[in-house]
Amino acid sequence: MLRKATILLPALLAATLSGCAGYRQYEVKDADLIQVSYDAVAELNSRLNRKIPKNSLIVVSTLLNVDNLNKTSAFGRIVSDQIASAFHKDGHQIVGMELPIDLFIMKEDGTLQLTPETKKELKRYQAGVLVGGVYAPGKKNTYVSLRIIDLATKTVISSADFSVPMGPDAKFLTASKEVGSTASAEATAEPQEQAAMETEKPVETKPAKTGIE
Repeated sequence: MLRKATILLPALLAATLSGCAGYRQYEVKDADLIQVSYDAVAELNSRLNRKIPKNSLIVVSTLLNVDNLNKTSAFGRIVSDQIASAFHKDGHQIVGMELPIDLFIMKEDGTLQLTPETKKELKRYQAGVLVGGVYAPGKKNTYVSLRIIDLATKTVISSADFSVPMGPDAKFLTASKEVGSTASAEATAEPQEQAAMETEKPVETKPAKTGIE
């Protein structure tokens, strides 16, 4: 009996360790989300078909859930904020907005389809460029698609795609939340720049021609 137990114990131990190794093999770890966002902006800039002038105003829209374009999440908000920070670091003025629109709905002529509410908000800030996109949470990865839109022509001037591993943080961040029906604008630039933007409303200056009709 003792000999039998001696033979069985190593086999049982090996099976247990094998099972643990199999579990670890499928464990997904989080990526450095900040680095991923900054790399995405670098890719967007490298693919631009026209240069965005320094100090120009860029609107960065909150990323939306591709399955429900009236929903976002902490993931959509933080990635958008990190993208805004990267553009700000490159020398641009930034306004963050929550736009309940799909940046992937294009008209037959290839131009962006904007709602009247969105057009009104964009005219208010007289921005030349809009950055936005969607994300799709998966089992092991969340997939993100970004686009830069030239608001004068309402056409795509750059795009980038990337994925984020669905580690514990990513799973927590991708829990969906409703997006307000009214587009809200919150500048993500420094407080002094936000104050300047707020005082320079279209009431005091003539609206620039953005091509949004």
